Amino acid sequence: MTNEDLQAYFRGLGLGGEIVAAANGARFIVGREYLITKGSLAGRRCDVAVQWSDAVPYVPAPAIHTRPALIPMGTRNTQASALGDEWQYWSRRMVAGPSPRGVLAHIATVLGEV
Repeated sequence: MTNEDLQAYFRGLGLGGEIVAAANGARFIVGREYLITKGSLAGRRCDVAVQWSDAVPYVPAPAIHTRPALIPMGTRNTQASALGDEWQYWSRRMVAGPSPRGVLAHIATVLGEV
C-alpha cells in the first residue's frame, strides 16, 4: 500500500482524500464527512485524517484524527491534534497489515468502540 492508494480509496468512496499539512509540516490524508455506523457515535459524521507515511513498506501512524472532537479531550487516549484546535488525536495502533480497506476498517473500529 502507498499513501496514494489510500488517497485514491478515500476518493473512490466519496470522502475526498485531500492532503492537508499541519503547522509542524506533517502531512495528512483527510476523508471528509465519514459516517460512523456503530457504537454510541453511530449516525454522526466527522472528518478523519491519517498521517502520511514515508516508510517503505508503508507503516501506518499509530493514530487517527477526527474533526470535530467526538469525546471529551483527554479521555480514551485522545488529545489535541497537530492538525489544529478543531481536531482530536486518537492514539490507536493499527494491528492488521496496511491496506486502504484495512485503514478504513481500523477507523470504523476505533470510532465504533466508543
